[in-house]
Amino acid sequence: MDWRDSLRERNLPEVEPSFRHNLSFVGVSTIAKQFYCEAKVEQEYTRGQVPSEAKDVGTDIHEEILAMKHVGRKELIKHILKEPSLITSFPLYGEIGELRVIGMPDAVIFTKSKPEWLIELKTTRGDHTRLWNDQLLQVKIYGLLLEKMGFNCSKLKLVLVRMRQDGALEDEQRTKMLAMIRLALIKDQTAKLEETRPMKFFIHPHDRREVERSVLWAQDYWLQRREPIPTTNEYKCRTCEFKDVCPSSLWKGPETSSIANRGRSPTQGR
Repeated sequence: MDWRDSLRERNLPEVEPSFRHNLSFVGVSTIAKQFYCEAKVEQEYTRGQVPSEAKDVGTDIHEEILAMKHVGRKELIKHILKEPSLITSFPLYGEIGELRVIGMPDAVIFTKSKPEWLIELKTTRGDHTRLWNDQLLQVKIYGLLLEKMGFNCSKLKLVLVRMRQDGALEDEQRTKMLAMIRLALIKDQTAKLEETRPMKFFIHPHDRREVERSVLWAQDYWLQRREPIPTTNEYKCRTCEFKDVCPSSLWKGPETSSIANRGRSPTQGR
């Protein structure tokens, strides 16, 4: 598929819901959450507290594309073709294995019509220098979707930026921060930006084979070939909002839990 055709598409394919929880598309961030704890994903859907990423992004692609200001598809295509450097964001979608996947990264930086950096900005109240597998996977899936939409991703770098801050960034704050990140990447001054602000850059090459393996594991849950696999990390259960109702929870209360007084940080993996 040519990337221009991907951006010209006015509508997502009209398909019947065929995945668990009556979904037609699965959100990128939701797939990433499976690698934190699938039981938590299950609880979010069964209790109606899941963010409607697939629905929201689907609406975005029906209406207009965001390129740091609202522009139409034809105008965005012209910008990508003509601008020597462009920072933009737009919905990404495609099939990975048997899943239809959709999501929208914080930003994609194009250089001479090719995506050079894909950026996701995460805020945290905790240790911003720590890399979480599920957050990294989210960025990797975005990269694969870019490729599947027809973009030349031979020089693509995946950039996850973790920033210490209480609460989420406002839209204006996020736009300014992304502009700073873009400048730091272009000038190769990410270390300098880290010195002046509480943030950490994690930069990885795009590797479609690695991310495809992860999504193929995740898809079996959505195709109802298996039940959700809960985490074996007790700390995750302790901090989970569903700890008192989830049948897989390892949290048994402060008197009986083996982690009640452990005071340690969560470990990586499922």
